[in-house]
Amino acid sequence: MYTQGILIPCWSENYKKFEYKKQPVTEEEIAKWQEQGYYLDNYTGNAYDNRQPMPEWIDQIGRIFSYLEDKTYTFYRMDSMEIMPPHVDHFNRYSELFCKDKSRIRRVVVFLEDWKPGHYFEINGKALVNWRQGQWVLWEPHVEHAASNIGVDPRYTLQITGHV
Repeated sequence: MYTQGILIPCWSENYKKFEYKKQPVTEEEIAKWQEQGYYLDNYTGNAYDNRQPMPEWIDQIGRIFSYLEDKTYTFYRMDSMEIMPPHVDHFNRYSELFCKDKSRIRRVVVFLEDWKPGHYFEINGKALVNWRQGQWVLWEPHVEHAASNIGVDPRYTLQITGHV
């Protein structure tokens, strides 16, 4: 369902200067989350993806996950009080472009910085905090996960999407 590991950081902090854009959520997702009791307006976070120029060190990270084909990269920033309630990724756009069989798609999140108070990640009902820079989690497409930032510092991750 999911695996974890750690890689040696090879990146600079230039990801902090990217022009991040708020990620959209569907009306169905908002309705579901509100039904569950999530009533904030700060769903999701801010993204900078590979439709934009990528730093040169991204290829180094990509080689670590060489078994994934057609990798895409998205830097993700969650500011204070942003949440992504429990959900399963739909991968609709990725599937259209690269892999019709969604069961073969995988998502990796690489934590670009050490954990800070208020940062949270949950995978398959298990909380993950106190991570170290370079720690990563890879999961299959049906695995529920969540993220939030109730701290004061932005929470930066790199999402890698690919297929086996």
